[in-house]
Amino acid sequence: MAGGLLIALALITGLALPSFGINPAPTGPEQRETSGTRLAIQDGDLLEAGATAEYDTSPPTSGPSWADPIAWGIQEEQAADEAVVRNLRNGGIVFNYQLASDSQRTELEAFVESLPGYPDCYIVQPHSEVDEGEITLTAWGWINTLTPSETRAMRDFVDDHRANTLDAESRGETCGARRGA
Repeated sequence: MAGGLLIALALITGLALPSFGINPAPTGPEQRETSGTRLAIQDGDLLEAGATAEYDTSPPTSGPSWADPIAWGIQEEQAADEAVVRNLRNGGIVFNYQLASDSQRTELEAFVESLPGYPDCYIVQPHSEVDEGEITLTAWGWINTLTPSETRAMRDFVDDHRANTLDAESRGETCGARRGA
């Protein structure tokens, strides 16, 4: 009898609480906005190797590109924008940086190396147009400028934009064929 009374009391409480503005039902995870700033896709044709292009942003997020992308992974020098745009078109994320210390660069490289699928889909490179002490992440039609300590925001950008373009070769977990593979 006592068990039945407890069940009835629980049912009545569950029905009455919402009328008092109390909702005991659990809520789902909070939705967050897509990471970065969406930019208009710049039209662009396939360029002959070595040809140069004008871009709406620097570092670029879309536009004309060479047929061959650069190798995925860590670059010691800034690569030609025309090659990097091909990697973006293939769904890649580029970590363009201008960091003050070798330790910051080493930490950034270690962070990127820990991301799912590394080295596919990622380029880490210095870029002359990035302000000192910042990292500008680019993806096809997206950009976000952060500081080295904002690793959660970097991971969100990767989660939102990696392998996320309309090119058929970039669908899935990889970002096109690995160069030299």
